[in-house]
Amino acid sequence: MVAQKDIDKAVREVLLGASMRQVAADYREKLIEDFGFRPEEVAPDTFKPEVAAFMRALARHLGDRYRGDVRVGEALRTWVRFTDHYEAWDALLSGGFDIEGRDALVERGRVLFPGPLTRHWTEE
Repeated sequence: MVAQKDIDKAVREVLLGASMRQVAADYREKLIEDFGFRPEEVAPDTFKPEVAAFMRALARHLGDRYRGDVRVGEALRTWVRFTDHYEAWDALLSGGFDIEGRDALVERGRVLFPGPLTRHWTEE
């Protein structure tokens, strides 16, 4: 379960210019520290599912609450280059963001998520 205080902290970081990749890395480091992992116990996939769930929740929150905010739009636009999370793509493409290359992003998103889940991306 994703804690609202972690979402709130991440939102502040994004609004101050942090990338979503940095937010994800910071959240992972927090989990490693909170659970007391020693460096030799940490693998590249340590907490991967937890970080993915957090980033999905963060993307959805940003899309819902910061509709049209230029800083958020840029953070999401950059993030979708590195993720196939529907929540990030949907937050970006249905969140009222004025983004360069929108048509190409919609096309790529529809390849990743075929079907009715993407229909509303072009209805705005």
